[in-house]
Amino acid sequence: MNNSKGLSIAALVLGIVSCVIPWWGIVWGIIGLVCAVVGLILAIKARKQNPNTLATVALILSIVGIVLSIIGIIACGICTLMAAGISEGIESGEIDVNEIESAINEIATTIGN
Repeated sequence: MNNSKGLSIAALVLGIVSCVIPWWGIVWGIIGLVCAVVGLILAIKARKQNPNTLATVALILSIVGIVLSIIGIIACGICTLMAAGISEGIESGEIDVNEIESAINEIATTIGN
């Protein structure tokens, strides 16, 4: 019984961590995904030993953490690729910095109204 409580608490902490850290960058997203998977395994073991609310919450948080980590990894990857493409375009002269600045100003004006 004590073992399942310890597993539940560990799974809960890993589930919480996996929901929070994926938004700090692509490396943290991968770490969050690992935490979520480990939390999921621990939560399943805890629920098998002694099904309780803590283990169920840990299970749900770990599943949510997996989803958020995957979304965070994809989002960070897309942002990185877009930034690299824009940087390359600026260096090669295909993208005019003044056009980007005017587009950003237009968006800011639209949001401000």
